Amino acid sequence: MNGLMKMEKVMQGKKLTMKGNLASALYAAAALCLALPAGASAQTLTLKMAHIYAPGNIWYETAEAYAKAVEQKSGGKVKMQIAPSGTTGDWPASIEALKIGTNDIVLQSVGTLDRYGTVAGVEAYPYLVRDVEHFKRVYYGSTGMQLFDEIASKTKYRIVGAGYRGARHLSSNKPVHNLAELKGLKLRVPPLKMYRSTWEYLGGSPVPMGVAELFTSLQQGVVDGQENPLEVIEGQKYNEVQKYVVETGHVIGAMTFIFSDARFKALPADVQKMLKEEGERVMLEATDRMVALEGEIKKRLQAKGMQFIEVDTAPFRERLAPMAKDFPELADWVQKIQAVK
Repeated sequence: MNGLMKMEKVMQGKKLTMKGNLASALYAAAALCLALPAGASAQTLTLKMAHIYAPGNIWYETAEAYAKAVEQKSGGKVKMQIAPSGTTGDWPASIEALKIGTNDIVLQSVGTLDRYGTVAGVEAYPYLVRDVEHFKRVYYGSTGMQLFDEIASKTKYRIVGAGYRGARHLSSNKPVHNLAELKGLKLRVPPLKMYRSTWEYLGGSPVPMGVAELFTSLQQGVVDGQENPLEVIEGQKYNEVQKYVVETGHVIGAMTFIFSDARFKALPADVQKMLKEEGERVMLEATDRMVALEGEIKKRLQAKGMQFIEVDTAPFRERLAPMAKDFPELADWVQKIQAVK
C-alpha cells in the first residue's frame, strides 16, 4: 500500500525539521505512533480496537469480521488487536482512551458521543428512524455522510459505518400497556441526556446508570425496568429478573466504529479509504444479520418465560412531540432525517 510504503521510508531515515509545517509534523507523529507499537514490524500498521461485547454476540463477531477484512484487504499490512468484553474498561472509558491513543477504534453506538457533542444524540432521538430500510437510506446516503462529518467537527471523533442494532424496547417487572401504567416506573437509562428526556416526557422515572450494575439493580428492585434492544436483553440475561417486554420500538439505533478524528486523518489516505469501505460493508452485513436475529431472539426469550406486550405507540409519539424544543440544536437534523424517503 502506497501510504504504508511512504511511512516506512520516513521511519528508515527521513526526519521532520522545525522548518516544516507544525500541523503536518504532529499528524505525521501520530501516524508513526499508530504504525509502530512496541515490537511491531516497520511494514505493519497495528490498530487497537476495544468493545464491551462477549463471544457469541453479534457485535463481537462484527469486530472480528472488520479485523479480518482489513487484514486481508491490506495483504497483512494493517492488522487489528481487539480487546473484547470490556477488558480495557467500559464504553465511556474506551472512548476516552481514543484521545490518548490507548485505543484506536471503539465499537459502540453513535449516540454514545452525545457527551462530546449534542449532534451525536440525534441517533437516539425517539421515533425518528422509521424502519430498517429508512435506516439504510439515512446512514448510507448523503444525509448520513453530512451527519458523520458534523459529528467529527463537533465531537472530534470520526465514525465509520452504521449497523442496525435492533429497536429499543422497554422491559419491566410489571406489565405496561399504556402511558398511564408507565407513570412513575423507575427505569434505568444510559447516562445520556436524550434517553433521560425521552422517559421523563413519557412519565417514567429514569435513573441514569452504567450497565455493569444494572442486573443487580433489577434483581434488588432498585429499578423496575430498563430499555434496550432484544439482543442486549438476552445477552445480559435480563429475562432472569424481568418478566415483560413492552414493544415500544422507540429508537432504531446505529452501532459504528469510532476513531479519533485527528488520528484517523493522520493515517495514509489509502488506509483511510480501506477502513471506511470495509467498515461500511461489515456494518451493512451486520444490519442484515440483526434483522433476522431479532425474530429468533424474541422466540428464545418467550421460551424462557418473558411475555411480550404490544402497545399503541401513537400516544407515545404524541407525548414526545414537545421534546423537540429541548434540543433546538438538533432541529435541522431531525428534519433532514425525517425527509429522507
